[in-house]
Amino acid sequence: MDETIDMEDEDQLVGTLLDDRYEIKKALDRGGMGTVYLAWDATLKRKVVVKIPHARLMTDKTFRLRFLQEIRDLANHEHPAILRIEGSGSHGNVPYAVVQYLRGGNLRERITAQGGQETPDQILEWLPTVADALDTVHRNGSLHRDVKPANILFDERGNAVLSDFGIATAIGAADPDAPTQAVRQELTVVGTFVGSPAYAPPESIDRILTPAYDQYSLATVVYLAVTGELPFSGQTNEAILIAKERDSPPKINRKRLDAPLSVAAEKAIMKGLSRKPEDRFETCSDFANAFCGTGTSTTSLPPWTGIAAGSTALAILATGIIAFFLITNPPEEGIDPIIDQSEPEPPVEPKVTETNEPKVELQFEPVTVELGSHPEEIDRAISICLRGGGQGADCERSVFIDERLRTVTLAPFEIDDTEVTNANFARFATEMQYVSTSEERGYSWDITKCYKCNWRYPRPDRPARDHPNDPVVHITWTDARAYCKWTGSRLPTEDEWEYSARGADRRAYPWGDEWDHTRVREWTSSGIGLEPVGSHPTGATQNGILDLAGSVWEWTSTPSGEGEYRIYKGGSWTDQIPAYLRSAAFSEDVPEYSSINLGFRCAKDIVAR
Repeated sequence: MDETIDMEDEDQLVGTLLDDRYEIKKALDRGGMGTVYLAWDATLKRKVVVKIPHARLMTDKTFRLRFLQEIRDLANHEHPAILRIEGSGSHGNVPYAVVQYLRGGNLRERITAQGGQETPDQILEWLPTVADALDTVHRNGSLHRDVKPANILFDERGNAVLSDFGIATAIGAADPDAPTQAVRQELTVVGTFVGSPAYAPPESIDRILTPAYDQYSLATVVYLAVTGELPFSGQTNEAILIAKERDSPPKINRKRLDAPLSVAAEKAIMKGLSRKPEDRFETCSDFANAFCGTGTSTTSLPPWTGIAAGSTALAILATGIIAFFLITNPPEEGIDPIIDQSEPEPPVEPKVTETNEPKVELQFEPVTVELGSHPEEIDRAISICLRGGGQGADCERSVFIDERLRTVTLAPFEIDDTEVTNANFARFATEMQYVSTSEERGYSWDITKCYKCNWRYPRPDRPARDHPNDPVVHITWTDARAYCKWTGSRLPTEDEWEYSARGADRRAYPWGDEWDHTRVREWTSSGIGLEPVGSHPTGATQNGILDLAGSVWEWTSTPSGEGEYRIYKGGSWTDQIPAYLRSAAFSEDVPEYSSINLGFRCAKDIVAR
């Protein structure tokens, strides 16, 4: 098709197959620059979002070059909380961008659903993650320039994902706080303003672009979340920006808040909203840490006690986050007996338990099995989800559709009876003088970024040496593969893992088809959910394989689609919806990802003698 397409016809592309791959299903949003579509990726068999600018804008050479450059820039930002570019292409001489599809809504919708305000604890569920993502963008020499609630998205597990950078992806993302929607003035217009004036800093009038620009916008988002109101308003965009340049933001009226706000948090907001860029924090993470009340040296862990929902095939994973408590007594600087020592630590001496040395389940003959989910099994998953506490988007068919039905033939293999433990990994690290990824880079993820977290310290106040039989966590796919190689084994494939959990009779859960909460950790328990492997023997498979549901997610060797993502299985102690612990469910992330609820076990081929 050679003619230029007028993208302003809202129904024109519905049903079209772009580049023989992306089938346009429906328009999700329209803005002054273009349209956002929900599409089906026929190659990877999953939903994606396609963003297409208006054809009339493509006649402007500058806009076209900026649009293409924005796509390239976004593709270079590697961070678990930055919206992933899936691809790009051109249709009718109009370029388009393809980004990942997230089902968890955005912050604007979340604030509205919570009555117009968020508590500080609720803000801490997303603020440190978004701040760290912005710092990554800044270290890469870029700016976001359009930080606002509509551009903070959530995956099915409630993890925040920063989206809509500059002009390339701001298409169609209308700002409900703009004074007028007549021409979508809140969006980028070629040659004029980039971003949303309701959230832009005073210096945006003079096009002064520094990382402090995004920090001001983030502080505005936090102000809105706390108070339910924007710090500045006006009849026009120009009036809003002029007011910001002339006046300080109004003080927060504590009597009108739904929850108490600490003095430190209020001071952090006001500092982030300083009129002069140099008066703000050095980084966005410093702002987030000050809001948490921890200063600027570390990323704090919020006092979460609530539970969110979860999902199966995610980019960053985990809506179901259980009871994360603020660390009040982390190890003192300079005296950490494990991390700071110059000599490798001696192996952790584990307690003697039946599951300490993993057993294996053997499969001696090739077997052809059907894995994934039939349509009726997806129907059942939706029913389980609804009965298990899921609501709305938690239980949509799209959440489970990626459990692709497939028939595979598995060669003989054996798989560990339990997950690899802290004691197991300590022996490997000592013998090989191995430094894990999280140790080397200086942080891992405890839902938010945690600078003191690694396999030696799942939490700063919880050394692994005191819990030798817990499954090892904060392990990347690369770390897991290195360990398995050391033992003469390998990571299991997704198919091997799923067959081990389901068996030839295709059980929904390792123990059978019916959900039974007594076979996993008690969900009403508070605090961290890591427990010694084998703590719930009634949750084992018929062949005695333990901890395949509700312990920790487990890496597999299987890549996801055409990218570098790797699949992991099993659900974890952070998941609260039983449908997400089914053996067909899965999640995915980059090989360098690590977190407090992600571990692994090994497998190996059985070679005929």
